[in-house]
Amino acid sequence: MLISLNWLSDYVNVALPIDELRELLMSIGLNVEAVREVGEDIVLDLEVTSNRPDCLGHLGVARELAAAMGEQFTQPAVGQAPAAGPAATELTGVQVDAPDLCPRYTARVIRNVKVGPSPWWLVDRIEAVGLRSVNNVVDVANFVLMEYSQPLHSFDFAKLAEHRIVVRRARAGETLVSIDRTACKLDEDMLVIADADKPVAIAGVMGGLDTEVTESTMSVLIESAQFDPLSIRRTSRKLQLMSESNFRFERGVDPVAVDAASLRACELIVELTGGELAEGLVDAWAHPFAPAKVSLRPARCDALLGTQTPPARQVEILSALGLSPVETDGVIECAIPPHRADLTREADLVEEVARIEGFDKIPLGRSVTHPIVAEGLPRRTRRRVADLLTGAGFDEAVTFTFVEDEEAALFVPGEVMNVDATVRRSNSALRKTLLNSLLRACKTNQDAGVAEVGLFEIAAVFAPDGSGATGEHGELGLVTTGDLRALRGAVEVLTCRLCPLSSLSVTPADAPGFAAGSAATVSLDDEPVGALGVVDPKVQDFYDLARPIAAAAIDFDKLLARAGQQATYKALPRFPAVARDLSLIVDEPVTWRQLAEAVAAVEQPMRVAADYVTTFRGKPIAKGRKSVTLTLTYRSPDGTLRSEQVDEQVAAVVAAAGQALDAELRT
Repeated sequence: MLISLNWLSDYVNVALPIDELRELLMSIGLNVEAVREVGEDIVLDLEVTSNRPDCLGHLGVARELAAAMGEQFTQPAVGQAPAAGPAATELTGVQVDAPDLCPRYTARVIRNVKVGPSPWWLVDRIEAVGLRSVNNVVDVANFVLMEYSQPLHSFDFAKLAEHRIVVRRARAGETLVSIDRTACKLDEDMLVIADADKPVAIAGVMGGLDTEVTESTMSVLIESAQFDPLSIRRTSRKLQLMSESNFRFERGVDPVAVDAASLRACELIVELTGGELAEGLVDAWAHPFAPAKVSLRPARCDALLGTQTPPARQVEILSALGLSPVETDGVIECAIPPHRADLTREADLVEEVARIEGFDKIPLGRSVTHPIVAEGLPRRTRRRVADLLTGAGFDEAVTFTFVEDEEAALFVPGEVMNVDATVRRSNSALRKTLLNSLLRACKTNQDAGVAEVGLFEIAAVFAPDGSGATGEHGELGLVTTGDLRALRGAVEVLTCRLCPLSSLSVTPADAPGFAAGSAATVSLDDEPVGALGVVDPKVQDFYDLARPIAAAAIDFDKLLARAGQQATYKALPRFPAVARDLSLIVDEPVTWRQLAEAVAAVEQPMRVAADYVTTFRGKPIAKGRKSVTLTLTYRSPDGTLRSEQVDEQVAAVVAAAGQALDAELRT
């Protein structure tokens, strides 16, 4: 926001050297980014936060300075110009069909104007703050914009069909050429200012070329209004139109100053053009302003700030800011003026006292203490997962949350949740799984010439929960150009280390996005926690990946729920173990899991492990059969086992497998 020091001095006595003024502005929350000389003027470039739209005009900044310096704040005198001719209500009408997007709209009419160049003082004022001079009517509107932070628009009154205004949503197919000659295609979500026939302006953004004020204009209609900030922002972004007006409407304007700014502009136009101001105005105001009440307890103010500011001083500061404070029974009640919509609670008033009194008066402690808090389970678990997976050859990735609609449904079919199209035109869907993002990362690595890729990520995804509603949960995603066995091994080691008391099972089951026959459900204690497998070739083609990818998606929240388990340990055995390799011939459909369950069903206290070794197919094994080799390990706490003891145990396992799975011992 550019502020002219000469202009500012019209409203408050700024009797400070520029360096001191700069420091003062910064101390009250108006950061000065630059100071430069413009002719005989000094222009300050202020950084104004989005919650202070009142400071986007000279009056707002002057009000703040007056309060900080204890000076008198003088507003422009309005209501001095005499009205002439018919009343405004007889000349025009205003119909607001969208009061939710336009809470207030006012219109005044000035007849018999003589449009021409502006006087030097007006040109100097607006050019000092970066605006160009157009003509005396338009320049006045811009002058008041930079004075009140209230955008105005002037229409050529004669070019308005039926000489009336209709504030409505645009209709499908309507178009408008803006005053900067941009062809705008309108839609039903946009608010427009129309006459009886067609749109003549894009509300809060820019006027139309057909009704702009030119040298041939004889009468003007002055618009001053309040619009819904979000609606203006969306329309501006859709049409890619930016202006000083929409910059202010997006942040909110003073609903009461709508009228004052309009009258100020009309009186200046009458003075500069010799026109006649119609009596009164047309004012469509859905809900007239009623000031909110916010209370401040002086003791609470001191407690929050750590200062001792007398209640009388607090009242003085709040009064200087125009908050009309009244102290009753130790409580200061303020009536919040319309230009300070940011003040809604007691803490806001405390901040106002601190700003004006000076943040430098808040005492500093001799020391600052920070409590030492032990690392929580979630963070500790994340760090351990990262350590385990990087040790297994994976690299951690950090990817983006948004994907395309069709992409979001590759692994989790169904409805997709999108952000507003005006916020993101592409990649607007919230991902349902990390695999989408990680496969994109594989493509990026592939394009960079990195052939071997192993990536993992822990992040939020947005997928349907058990009830069908979309919910957010944490997920662990893994992808690798290595084989599926290596990926499964990483998952098994991870779950074994994190959840030592839980039983892991991997059950073949087709899943969306994975190749048929090469996917499985991962379960902990018989509760499904994710899936792993080889990515479907169609999905691989979607991402234009040259090499097959093995992937896994694990519900990290379910892992986290078990991550607090503590493994129990026993003393190292005194006596050696005896290991026997056993090859069993079984039917081809028999899985290792079935065989392991058959072995586990044989109660043998001395058996400490049954480990898979390999599978053999071919001669002399009959077709449709296979040989599965496993190692059985036995140990006794009482002494060294004899061969005869182990033979009995192995024979029992062979017999049980033969009975359960028609297995026979390979010799």
